[in-house]
Amino acid sequence: MLSFALKRPRIAEWRDRLTLAAIPLAMLIALLALGGDRWYFYRGDDGIHDDASAKTLAIADNLSIEHNLLLAGRVWRDEDGGFRYDLYSRFPLGAYVLAKAATLPFGDDLAARLAAGRILALLMFCGAATFAYLAAARIAGSRRIALAATLLAFSGFYAVFYADGVFNEGVMDMFGAALAFHGMTVFIQEGRFRQLLVKTCAALLLGWHVYALLLPFIALGFGGEALALLRSALASGDGAKAARSALVSLARSRYIALAAVSVLFGSTLLAFNLANEYAAYSDGRATRFETPTFQSILRRFGREDDDFANADDPGQDWGVFLSRQFYRVGVASIPYALARAVGYDFPTPEPLRDMPLAPTVLGIAATVAALGALALARRYRILLATAVLFGFCWAIPMRHNTFYHEHLHEGLPFAALALALFAAALAGARRLPRARLGGGGATTAAAAIAAIVFALSVFHAGRIERDAAEAEREKTLMADFTAIREIARGNRVRVIADPKLALWDGYSRWEWDYATRYYLSGGYLGFQANCLRSRDVDFAVALHRYEGLETLTPENRLAFLYAAPEPPELCRAERRRLESSEPAARSVFDVYLQDGAVSYLKAPCERRDYAAPFFAYLYPADPNDLPPERRLDGFRPARETIRLAESGAAFDGACLMTLRLPDYPVAAIQTGQYTPGVGRAWDVEIVPPPSAEALAIYESAYQAIASGEPAARAAFDLYLDGDALSYLKEPCAESDARGRFFLSVHPADVGDLPAERRGDGHDSLNFAFAPPAGVFFGGKCMATRPLPDYDIAKIETGQWIPGGERLWEAEIAVGD
Repeated sequence: MLSFALKRPRIAEWRDRLTLAAIPLAMLIALLALGGDRWYFYRGDDGIHDDASAKTLAIADNLSIEHNLLLAGRVWRDEDGGFRYDLYSRFPLGAYVLAKAATLPFGDDLAARLAAGRILALLMFCGAATFAYLAAARIAGSRRIALAATLLAFSGFYAVFYADGVFNEGVMDMFGAALAFHGMTVFIQEGRFRQLLVKTCAALLLGWHVYALLLPFIALGFGGEALALLRSALASGDGAKAARSALVSLARSRYIALAAVSVLFGSTLLAFNLANEYAAYSDGRATRFETPTFQSILRRFGREDDDFANADDPGQDWGVFLSRQFYRVGVASIPYALARAVGYDFPTPEPLRDMPLAPTVLGIAATVAALGALALARRYRILLATAVLFGFCWAIPMRHNTFYHEHLHEGLPFAALALALFAAALAGARRLPRARLGGGGATTAAAAIAAIVFALSVFHAGRIERDAAEAEREKTLMADFTAIREIARGNRVRVIADPKLALWDGYSRWEWDYATRYYLSGGYLGFQANCLRSRDVDFAVALHRYEGLETLTPENRLAFLYAAPEPPELCRAERRRLESSEPAARSVFDVYLQDGAVSYLKAPCERRDYAAPFFAYLYPADPNDLPPERRLDGFRPARETIRLAESGAAFDGACLMTLRLPDYPVAAIQTGQYTPGVGRAWDVEIVPPPSAEALAIYESAYQAIASGEPAARAAFDLYLDGDALSYLKEPCAESDARGRFFLSVHPADVGDLPAERRGDGHDSLNFAFAPPAGVFFGGKCMATRPLPDYDIAKIETGQWIPGGERLWEAEIAVGD
């Protein structure tokens, strides 16, 4: 049986105090030294943009008495001079007050303010580790075991990746949870209830994660008391009297008092935000039930659908949901350095649909082991159970969230399970006759090894491969906007919605919003606008040095400040810039492909020309860049609905609109306009010259496919991998792929076909061998066609000239 000592370790001697002080100091030095290249928002080769930190710092900068302590990601003035807010009031105030205090001394130096925020987060991370260590030392009765367990638990991928994340759902909530857990430990050991209340309320000021910690603690504690009283009542002779006494005792339970105080305090914090938010909407724009925070509460409990609802996400299914959580347990339970040592890296971003097997199995094993430790433990089961259940109690409500089910940082609470698991394993190991880890030498060695593992984990997390060009571009933008703020402080500034400002590929309304909020926060009334909407402002910001317009920041390199010109002037300057080059395609609109964006220009232009919505289908060079549900189509829409009135401008009898392209290589773009219920008014297909990255993708895919044995040989070699059919030919010229290709897929069960196809007995997936369906590169031809998701009996394919004969054909038997 695992036996955890009741007495707490002494820290009276100077050496003990020095050891305790050295823990956060050593961790902070390691984090600063090894992770010091993470002082910008761009986070890695997966395109992770630290939007949460950008948003938090913008909210903190906008936090002021003038705005009634509203949590606003963006503040601007309307045409009447009144304030308007983009509110984010669903979290407590405390984390933003701390961020405000940390960044306030650095004025308009954006890079210095971000660095101050990062250091604040690192201090919170070290503080969380310190309180976790103190709690583990009390439970395990060994400082060395506690130190080793804490360092291993805080070496997990989620912990080291988000160690410098400046947002309340990251290390700030982790700090609050560790603080509250330490209060729980002291309460269980010494009965110091007032300390527990103070630490719980302090944790609630930082975020809501502590409720997921309180839920199992209160339920198990109160349940244990109720069970003990029930046994006492049954053992006594007077059942009625004992029952009354038991009810009185339960009503006075400190667990009930803890629940009442935490709910009341948290409700007060939220009520302050809600009342403040409702006052900001007092002009009738929204009822109290339509304010952003109330709608967010509904979404997170599955009570509200909106444009970004994920109701069809398989994460709603319990099997997929639990596999995601076990994956996260596995990721949190193995130190990042050990994963990298065996050549494994954790895929990001999340959520994933198909959980990688190894971490998921490891997570199941870790959960079972942690539950086994609970069964073996003789003391402090309530504390161990609270740590083990913390992550699951936080995750389960997110299953019903109709907005986003889960973010990558939702794995952070599972570090508590890892802490309990490591502490229990080390405490149990010292009970083994041959191990005797209770001695000083062995536990010191374990702590030293854990320290090395932690340092290596931080090193690897700090060295996640970054795109040097993106990092340099963001650094330049920060310097440019620092110069802009020095001139425009206190005035009304609007930013022209230029797609090149985007640092990540998010939803259309947020494509570059988070970073810009930070760049123009704190009295800079920034607002997204197109080139025409620059009325009633003092300055305008654009990412072009326009000819004919004098910029106020001539030394800047990417972002330029202009004294607000007459509204059409910026539009005219953008039009002149586009017309200085040849369009990529001509139709009703001239379509330009420049600077990672598609621009539409028409002159002359009337309202009827732009009344119909636009569409843009993007075909990636790598099909894996598509969501799984889009891979059969082979494309994804840039947006569901695109209207010039929302994304462009009409001026001087001309029309202009620009859409940003994603960061991954695009093989082809199909775009145009359509009339709902009628059809396309016009469309064009644009095939950009393949970039070096796209060519590398094609070559890698070709070699991977050609390494197998073809399912059939004809004019093209045909490869079948189960869910796709590939056509390869080398040497190959475009003339070899003339005409059309037919592809008939016969299912094993005709009932799997759509009703209109059952008479034919097969699906027809015919295509033209041209980008994006087929690509030509380096004297090779390659096309990969996704196959329907049903059991296939056979495939017939070949090539023909419309109106002529078939050039070749082949049949592939798939089923028995």
